[in-house]
Amino acid sequence: MHIHTACLVSAASLLVGMPAAADVVTGKLTPANAKAVVVDASGKIIAELKPGAYQLQLPPGRYKAQCQAPGKREQEFLSLSEPVTVNVDCS
Repeated sequence: MHIHTACLVSAASLLVGMPAAADVVTGKLTPANAKAVVVDASGKIIAELKPGAYQLQLPPGRYKAQCQAPGKREQEFLSLSEPVTVNVDCS
């Protein structure tokens, strides 16, 4: 992921008054018995993840993947203006 390029694209779209496009976030949730949710910066649940591959479309911003089972952990990630891969391991 080229963060600098993505930040410049987002900043440029803000400067010209155009809304930033939603980002495609893909990844894999492991292990096979894992349960997790994605929350936004305010803590609102945006999506529930099931084990295996997933794909979400999220507006630019800060998010957390919160594991609920089998272990409890959090993983922060950014959604920018280019595709992002976020693999979540809840073991």
